[in-house]
Amino acid sequence: MTTDYYVWLDAARDRQRDDRSDPLYSLRYHGLVSNEKKPDADTLRSDWSKRSEELTRPDGILWEWIATPTLDLALLPPYSFSVQFTFTLAKPYLSKDDNPFYIIDNPIVRDKVFRLPLVRPSSWKGSLYAALWQLGHRREDDAQIKRLFGDIRDDERGQAGRLIFFPTFFEKTALEIINPHDRVRKVGKNPILFECVPAGATGTFSLLYVPFDRIGQDEAQTRAEAAADLRLVAEAVAAMFCDYGFGAKTSSGFGVAQETVNGTLTVRAEATAPASQPVAPVVPSRDPSLPRYLAAPGQLQPEYLTPKGTFRERTEAELKAMNKASRQEYDKARKWWEREGKSLASQPPSPAPVASPVPPPLPPPTLLSEKFASFEELAAQVEKVAVKLTGAQHA
Repeated sequence: MTTDYYVWLDAARDRQRDDRSDPLYSLRYHGLVSNEKKPDADTLRSDWSKRSEELTRPDGILWEWIATPTLDLALLPPYSFSVQFTFTLAKPYLSKDDNPFYIIDNPIVRDKVFRLPLVRPSSWKGSLYAALWQLGHRREDDAQIKRLFGDIRDDERGQAGRLIFFPTFFEKTALEIINPHDRVRKVGKNPILFECVPAGATGTFSLLYVPFDRIGQDEAQTRAEAAADLRLVAEAVAAMFCDYGFGAKTSSGFGVAQETVNGTLTVRAEATAPASQPVAPVVPSRDPSLPRYLAAPGQLQPEYLTPKGTFRERTEAELKAMNKASRQEYDKARKWWEREGKSLASQPPSPAPVASPVPPPLPPPTLLSEKFASFEELAAQVEKVAVKLTGAQHA
């Protein structure tokens, strides 16, 4: 089904594409340049720059899973949390794709399948770490940063971080022109085109925190670390989006978002089993593959036994009163007794198997979910949730 979806998507894109991501523009442009037809190549690039900046959004459930991941914290360890929100760019977003065969030298990073501009998970991780660095946190001397982002892994040491990032897709592109000025003449001489995501475009940011290294450890310490990490992550996310930016050329003001967002903070709290409920033993069920005259392997049904445990012979009157099926079962039971039952009855009885009690299922985990409409509200909701986790006000 997945392969069919990609085939359909590619065919639909080839029929309908009329945007800057169409590779035919790059092929034609470089063909004209290689044939020394620079004026025609410039005309083609001018036509390319006027193409629609609105990109076709894929449809289908597969795309929804990729673009807006559903983070089910009930399947994760206690005190995992997720932050997911839709944001709007206040300034254009720039990035540099590794496509050497493009119509301009500075294409934006695009997904290889859907051809939509995106922010890679690795880019989010780097930008968030850069924001924390600006806030004074260093990986070298900060254990909290190490547990969030991980340590460099080699053959003998290192560990993954607790933060997991997801890609963000955009549905618009535009062109930014950066024109470096001559220091003497104070005029621009070589305008440079940058493909970008324009201001006003929206995207979805998704972040997941999983304290996998605290499974089975002291719960109070896990709570404290999760609360501290939640506060730091919220502070860093707000600083990255509103102050320091993400993507390329953030020092020039690119890659920042508006203060208003639409998001949800979700935290998985611990669920404990009820201590006072008794555990009911499980009564083993009869094996359906056994003959009907056996109650268990090596044991006749009670109706065929006397109180002393020997085979109960039927009288002539009882035999005549039986129907055909009951008489057949009786005959089979008597033959089995003669063949195996007598010898088994003469042996000392073995202790009856004790069924292991099955503990009651754990109650569903407590999920603390809070909505927020701005980064300021996110900070307030984070503080409220952190207080619930630790049971004390943050100093």
